[in-house]
Amino acid sequence: MNRYFEEYLEYIRSVRALSPRTVEGYRRDLALFDSFLDGMSPFEAVESDLRLFAAELGQKSREPAGVNRVLSALRGFYRYAVRFGLTESNPAATVRNLKVHQRMPAFLFAEEAAALCKKPDSAGILWPARDTALLTMLYSTGCRVSEIVNLSLADMDPEGTSATVTGKGRKQRKVFFSREARSALADYLAERNAVLARHQERDLSKNRLFISKRGRALSVRGIQFIIERYTDDARHLSPHALRHSFATTLVGRGVDIRSVQEMLGHSSISTTQRYTHVRRDELNKLYHQAHPHG
Repeated sequence: MNRYFEEYLEYIRSVRALSPRTVEGYRRDLALFDSFLDGMSPFEAVESDLRLFAAELGQKSREPAGVNRVLSALRGFYRYAVRFGLTESNPAATVRNLKVHQRMPAFLFAEEAAALCKKPDSAGILWPARDTALLTMLYSTGCRVSEIVNLSLADMDPEGTSATVTGKGRKQRKVFFSREARSALADYLAERNAVLARHQERDLSKNRLFISKRGRALSVRGIQFIIERYTDDARHLSPHALRHSFATTLVGRGVDIRSVQEMLGHSSISTTQRYTHVRRDELNKLYHQAHPHG
């Protein structure tokens, strides 16, 4: 890959402190453009080149949202290049995003989320105490899965009622545990200690809160697998669906949108506002399903 792209990736990793997953996504996107340039310097590219590149991505059946993500990566790269004197112009600045149909994020109503959190006790698979704690934590805090993965015992307050999580850009915020989450955590921590005692000769937990039965810190993929085991094939849910459920529950019960923004760690209020649309659309659907004149 072009060395300027590599230097930019190092910049967003070390200076902007973007997560490894985000940096890897940028790497893939920039690699597509690097291949398109076919040896040409990115600073020789002009606006028409970027439009042609975006068109070619669309012709390869890439979704509009995916094309827009690549364009966003290029805008970031060229802003960086202008800022540090590598070039005088940003050819990506005037290339507009493709129109994307806004899909509402998957989420659960409060009753459905509560039922999911109780599933591990009756399913008798994996590690019920851990999985109950994991599901209730995701739902009661609204954390991103990466934030839950990196959560350690040291991040929790002494009373066990809240924790400080580190989100995107290493921004920290406080999240709170519901009564159900506190109870589930207490049960899990007792079993967690027993697991670590059996593996004390080589501690692989990295002091993370959530671990496997072998004492290893859970990964993002590990948590995705756990949730998949407790959801049916007809309705596939990701860990992020519980974050959406948290937000939708709060908005639906009248919590101020600015407060929800802070609890979610969103930098932009527009990102949070989509949950007001989710609630409105779902209520409309329920009305037409339930009302005799619907």
